[in-house]
Amino acid sequence: MNLALFDFDHTITHTDSFAQFLKYSLSYRKLFFGGFRAAPWFMAFRAGYVSDQQIRMRLCRVAYKNYPVNKLEQQGLQFSKTILPNLLHEHAKQRIAWHQQQGDQVVVVSSSLDVYLKDWCQQQGIDLICNQLEVRAGRYTGELQQGDCGYVEKANRVQQKYKLSDFDAIYAYGDSPNDHAMLALADYKFYQWQEI
Repeated sequence: MNLALFDFDHTITHTDSFAQFLKYSLSYRKLFFGGFRAAPWFMAFRAGYVSDQQIRMRLCRVAYKNYPVNKLEQQGLQFSKTILPNLLHEHAKQRIAWHQQQGDQVVVVSSSLDVYLKDWCQQQGIDLICNQLEVRAGRYTGELQQGDCGYVEKANRVQQKYKLSDFDAIYAYGDSPNDHAMLALADYKFYQWQEI
């Protein structure tokens, strides 16, 4: 059996699902004021002073601190059923199906949130490694459990969950520097859908 590791945003999807989910799950008022609060971070990111990991963590704090768990989980479920299918690349779906037909273990390894990815992955019969929001007393704290699942952390979490030597071969699919460490684990590496 082979192991097939897929980044999600801009690999399986043609856009950033995390940004789409922020718009879907937040009120106009919270989007406006949250955007205002996060604006300095976006400027620092564009100037190269702040990483995309720091931006994701900041956005989660601004957007989801004190957010009711039940409400966001319901929104995540609806998003995965109504919005997410329209964001998917057809060739990505075909490649996932090909791996599944071979009997491979398919895993989404993403810096996006489990609140909407877990339902989609369950429906596809795919394992999931991704960001999870911390919960206290029925509300999200805005913090990520174990920090952000990006860069080296993607590779670390794959190695924590799977014994790589148990697989005949490892395939990995990614689209950005965020995926380099995960791609380095693989025998067959695909960057922006080109084998490297």
